[in-house]
Formats: sequence, C-alpha cells, structure tokens
Amino acid sequence: MNVHFLLFQIVYPTNAILRGNKNNESQQIEMILRLAKKIDILKQSYQKHFLIQFSKKFNENLFIIIMKPYTYQHRVSQLDDMDDHSLLSKSKFHGFYYYAHMLGIYYLIDLMYFNQLGKILANSPTISAVKRDGILMIIWAVYSFTYPYTVYFAHKFGFKILLLFFISLPFIIFPWFIIQYQLGFIPGVFVGAMASIGFMKEVSYIKNCKKPIGLWQFFIYMITPALVFYHDYPKTKKIRLIYCLAKLFNIAYFNILGAVIIAKHIEPAIIGTSDQILQTILLLFPLASFWMVLFFLTFENILNLLAEITYFGDREFYHDWWNATTFEEFNAKWNTVVYAFLHTHVYLQLQEWKVPRIWSKVLTFTFSALIHEIILIAALRQFTPFMTFIMLLQVPVMMALRFLKNTRIGLIYFWFSLLHGVPIIVSYYVLV
Repeated sequence: MNVHFLLFQIVYPTNAILRGNKNNESQQIEMILRLAKKIDILKQSYQKHFLIQFSKKFNENLFIIIMKPYTYQHRVSQLDDMDDHSLLSKSKFHGFYYYAHMLGIYYLIDLMYFNQLGKILANSPTISAVKRDGILMIIWAVYSFTYPYTVYFAHKFGFKILLLFFISLPFIIFPWFIIQYQLGFIPGVFVGAMASIGFMKEVSYIKNCKKPIGLWQFFIYMITPALVFYHDYPKTKKIRLIYCLAKLFNIAYFNILGAVIIAKHIEPAIIGTSDQILQTILLLFPLASFWMVLFFLTFENILNLLAEITYFGDREFYHDWWNATTFEEFNAKWNTVVYAFLHTHVYLQLQEWKVPRIWSKVLTFTFSALIHEIILIAALRQFTPFMTFIMLLQVPVMMALRFLKNTRIGLIYFWFSLLHGVPIIVSYYVLV
C-alpha cells in the first residue's frame, strides 16, 4: 500500500505533496510520526487545530489530507503605491499606474472647468440618495461598532442562548432599517455589508477566542481588516502619518471618481434604453471602470488605512486575481478577507462534519450567495434571486472548465465572463 501526504494550502486552491510513496511498513510508521510532530509544531505556531482526513482511493493508496485555517503573516499589498516593497513599486511598469491616476484627476478637472460636475452629481438619483441618507449611514456605522459588544459580554459570561440571539438579530434589524427609512441602493448595500461584516467577525470571535480580551482589544479587532479572529496578529511598529494622509486623499478621490462614473455613464445607459442587449453593451465600459474604482477604493485604500491605524501587518487583501484562468482561482484570490472566513469557518467546519469536499464547496458558495442575496433583497425591496443563481452556476461551470486552468484561453474566458457578467446582472435587476 502506498502512502501519500497532502497539505491543502489556504492561499490558493491547490495542493502540494509533502512526502512521496513509501511501501515499507516501518518507513510508513516513521513518516506518520514525523507528520504528527510537524502537525504539533504547526498547532503551536497558529494556535489552531488542523483538520486531518484519511481516505483510501486510487488502487488502495492511503491519502492523509491535512487542511489548515487561514493564517496571517507580514505581507504588503501588491498594488500599494505608498509602499516601496509592493510589487507595483518594484515593477518596471509602475509608471502606468500614475499615468492612469493623473488621467482620472484631469478628467475631473475637465468636468469642473466646464461647470458640469456639480450639475451632473445634482441630477443623479443615486448620488442624491447617498447625500440624503448620509447621516443614516453614519448612524449605522456607529451602531455596527457598538452593537457587537452585546456579543462580547454574552460570550464573556457564557450566555449561549443570548449569543445566538445577538448574532442573528442584525439580519432582522438591517432589512427593517433599510425599508423603514427608504434608503437608496448604495446606502442600503452599505448597511447590509456592515451587518454582514459584523456577523462574520462575531462568529469568528466566538469560535477562536480562547481567553478573555479587554474592551479596547475587542474594539481594535472590530476595526482590524480581518474576519478571522486570532489573539495575535502580525503587527507593524508605527503608524505612518504621510501614508494615512495619502490613503485619505485616495479615498476622497476614488469616491468622487466613482460618483461621476455612476452619474455620467452608468445611469444614462440604464435610463436611456430598455433594450437589455443594448443596455448590456452600453454598460460594459462604465461598469468595468466603476468595478476597478471600487476595488482600489476598498482593498487598496480603506483596508490599508484601517490596517495602518491598527498596526495590522498582513496587507495582502487580495492576490493577482487579474491573472485568474478559472473562477475557482478568482474566488480564492480577489478577496482574501472574506475568503479567509469562508474557508476557516464554513468550508473546514463542513469538512469536520464529514461532508464530502464537493458538497462542502457547494454549501460554502451557497452561504456566500445567500449573504449577497439578503443584502440585495433589502436594498432593492424585491425578491429576485438572480445573483444566487449566477453564483451557484459557477460550481458546475468551474468543474466543467477545469481543463482551461493555467491556459491563455482560460484567461481570456475569465475576463470575457467578468466583463459581460456584471452588466447582464445589473440589466436584469434594473428591468425586473
């Protein structure tokens, strides 16, 4: 009988063989003892158990599978222009980043010079809704950072029933809040996203907190850009004032640029035609631009600013998703903040319950899709589970198109699907 040791890494959905075939029984025993020692060292390092599975398959070969939760380490954000160690700063093509940045600034200056910017934003229903609901968004943000203390105290004093109640309650409160105050789409999505972030942080805190922490430590955890709780995170030594100011400038800049794209390009394309095919074509470029603006706003600036003020050392909030050749690879790379939670607290939990791997993946996708759908239902005040359908459709598509992995055709297919998928989803929700 051959023995194989497989370690499933968290960073990418791939595996690496730790040890090869061993036919001799004494060698097998020695390998298992070495493995046990290695697992014990890893447990001490990460303060987290490792899920081990034994399975016989493929001509009676024994596969010992080890799966570990997401762990944090000192890493910089790949596209951080303010960090000399980032891939962007080291790249010979980093000048194109500043070129694109300046084009965006001059685009806004051009609009302001011709006295159009104020008019464009004033006539936008989406931007008007954000201005109207701004105070309510601030109130909800304050609530989002204070409400979790109910979970903190319930956990501290061991009130398990109250814990379940407090964790579940926001999913009743936030839809009521959106409907009661008739929030616009973007404010509604903001409220739903904040509620979901709080939910994931609270769940991870309950599962991973082995010893009580102080009120201030809990607050720092709530604003740290990590959804998996650990008692010790990699820490930086100081807060860089210039870095924070640059991120604040970028946050303001990308907010204005995103607002202009919505008001000047996205809304006219939606209002101007009811033909879904034409609408999809007209939305391709503005939605792709808005999506990139949203990506830089969130992952490169807001999360990095939060990481800087909390001394959080792991700035790798995404991997090179733009090189993905399958959507399985994209889902693992484009948002490691959420992916860390889904892998550690959903997928591995299902594996502990002996759920088959394929069904664990399906249920993890379903959980993620339901969170997105709940937010959309509340923000749009209608039940049209098209988003859930599209997200779950990825599972059979990923299985069918695995042969495209690491190929140029796979890369082209990924970008084609991404560019066309978002406008199709938007057009569907607009016309329903």
